[in-house]
Amino acid sequence: MDVVRVVGVVALLCAFAIVGIPSAIAFLIGRQLAVEQPGEILVSMLDQATGELVRMALEDYLVGVVAAEMPAAFEIEALKAQAVAARTYTLKKITANRRDPSPAHPGADVCTDAAHCQAWSSREDLMARWGLAGYIGNIRKIVGAVEATSGLVMTYEGELIDAVYHASCGGATEDAANVWGRPIPYLVSVKCDYERPERTFRETISVTPAELLAALGLQNYTLPATASGVQIPAMTPTARAKTVSVFGLSVPATELRRALGLKSTRMSVSARSGKIEFTTSGYGHGVGLCQYGADGMARQGATFDQILKHYYTGVQIQRISPER
Repeated sequence: MDVVRVVGVVALLCAFAIVGIPSAIAFLIGRQLAVEQPGEILVSMLDQATGELVRMALEDYLVGVVAAEMPAAFEIEALKAQAVAARTYTLKKITANRRDPSPAHPGADVCTDAAHCQAWSSREDLMARWGLAGYIGNIRKIVGAVEATSGLVMTYEGELIDAVYHASCGGATEDAANVWGRPIPYLVSVKCDYERPERTFRETISVTPAELLAALGLQNYTLPATASGVQIPAMTPTARAKTVSVFGLSVPATELRRALGLKSTRMSVSARSGKIEFTTSGYGHGVGLCQYGADGMARQGATFDQILKHYYTGVQIQRISPER
């Protein structure tokens, strides 16, 4: 380790020592516990970037999750809400995985693939993203959110909930039944007037008919003479596409979104110059906590528990015991 790096690390350690945040120091130096400490829950994580199996304390793991999943610039109450959602999601995932191990991360409770579990950033990732000075302030803030909500989870009728979340709902969250085909009582649509208009992730992508069919795996499909193009025959109550008619074929909107890499199923479709244009707003599946909405609520004075109870209907927030 060269002199500059030594000085930098020493400066960081001194800064954390001054503010007295031991978990931040643990995250900084990459503490990985081989032996469980009294009162701690351990998480085994498959880091898919390196293929490494890492074992760490739950609260240390959550620092990396919150840092990866929500901008550090968000209000502290929004970060606290994210910490509780991530903790609940993790413990629910651990319980399910130990009962029925997932082939996506063999030998581990969770992985770092956001499409399957939750995103997670290491201290090296965060220092590269934020720089040395940014790292000090941002990690203090995120650790503060995790520590302020230590042990808190959400339950419904005494059971941990599936605390799913997304970036931006674009005005209203979606009912789980419209996305995954089964109703979940605490994951129902709620109004969200808290996002700033510039944060709705509105975008338009254009594809040729051939490109669209290829993306859907239908490159050998012969267009009927009466094909009517691409239309949205069924919408959900929150103005998201439920199904899309692609030249006469009915395709679930969620499948189309995956195939084209669209940010959302909150979409409109039009034809222009021989191409098909999909215009979307929002980002993510739209179910559960809206992260940008949470930040907007926090800016209006809402506390983390108020935020969570708005987006997860009828839940309770309680402290979980290490034995759970």
